Amino acid sequence: MIRLRSFLPFVLALAPLAVGCKKDEPPAPAPEAKPSTAALPSGKGKLPLRTPIAPVPKFDPQAMKDYRLEVCYFGTLTLRQARDAYFTSLGKDEPSEKKIPSFGIPGAPMPPAPPTLAKPGGSAAPSAGPAPSAGPGPSHTPSAHAGRKMAEMGMRAPHERNARACTVAAGLKEPPMPDVDAALATFAPFSLELSRNIAAASVYYQREEYTKDKFERGKELHKKLVADFAKLDETADKLGSAIAAWRKDHAVDMAKLDEGERLVLTAYERARGLVLSVLAKKIDAAAYKEGVAALAKDVEAIKTFGTNNPNDPWAKITVPPLSAFQKAAEEAQAKISDKGIEPDAFLSLVNGFTSVIEAKHRALSRSLTAKGQVVEPKAGPPMRQIPTPGQQVEHPDDHAGHAH
Repeated sequence: MIRLRSFLPFVLALAPLAVGCKKDEPPAPAPEAKPSTAALPSGKGKLPLRTPIAPVPKFDPQAMKDYRLEVCYFGTLTLRQARDAYFTSLGKDEPSEKKIPSFGIPGAPMPPAPPTLAKPGGSAAPSAGPAPSAGPGPSHTPSAHAGRKMAEMGMRAPHERNARACTVAAGLKEPPMPDVDAALATFAPFSLELSRNIAAASVYYQREEYTKDKFERGKELHKKLVADFAKLDETADKLGSAIAAWRKDHAVDMAKLDEGERLVLTAYERARGLVLSVLAKKIDAAAYKEGVAALAKDVEAIKTFGTNNPNDPWAKITVPPLSAFQKAAEEAQAKISDKGIEPDAFLSLVNGFTSVIEAKHRALSRSLTAKGQVVEPKAGPPMRQIPTPGQQVEHPDDHAGHAH
């Protein structure tokens, strides 16, 4: 018994090996998956070679050029606000540690003011900012500048985007508008260069790059900005005057328009006049108030028309931006004085009206499509079949030039 017990551990250890010696059966092959053709459009196992291209609205060349000109002229009015804010922040001085320039973005929190230090032997005066900490000052902490950076980055984009509309408009040769084209040839490159310099300066100060080069780059940009800001009103006014003269000689015949388009164009012209009115050196506050009241009636008429005609694109697309502009115009009334209009109200009007311009163009596009006034895009060349591995595909042009 003792001998048998001594061999028992060896027997137990060899038992799994005996089981493992069993011949493994190969797994049953899975049924071959067959490609499904249920989702294919043709049902014949062939994928479509090219996605169909939707028809493009057939815009009148004058309508397209007018649209680009409106975005160009009114959109770049933000450059005036940027100029005024820049000079207000600097005065007659150059950028320095004591004067960091600002382009006046509404709603952007400014860095906290440094605290007033207590005089020796006396009590500290009330501080205008938080007490200093052992770490970096509050003006250098990420949280102090986070709101301003986000706001300025968001508001900087329209400058260059709207200036690009000037470049596009300058490239539209049809129809010829001699005086407008001449003014645009000067204003388009000028506004684009200025907007880019503003963008470069914004990034430069947001990233505090002046701490690395002792304001060398900032002073270079300052010279360019001052020179261009001095020319801004003159070049922009020439373009505005040329557009006004053209519009006067080529007035739209409202009787030929559909009711929806006519109502929208009436409100559009009213809103346009309100923006132009605040550009005057002395704003007529009474006339502005009357214009705002008239615009409210125009917008209400469009809403009523849209309720009765829910499928009309003019009311559906333009009511939201027109309502937003109306609200901005109403709020601006309290910010108009003998000195002009406050910067934040001016910027709200300009950006709001630019949105109205864009919406009006989208409504025109949708209206033309609904009426079937479209251009069918030309089909591109057929795509070559992509061979599967091991498959050779012969194309008709592979043997071009060879004798058969």
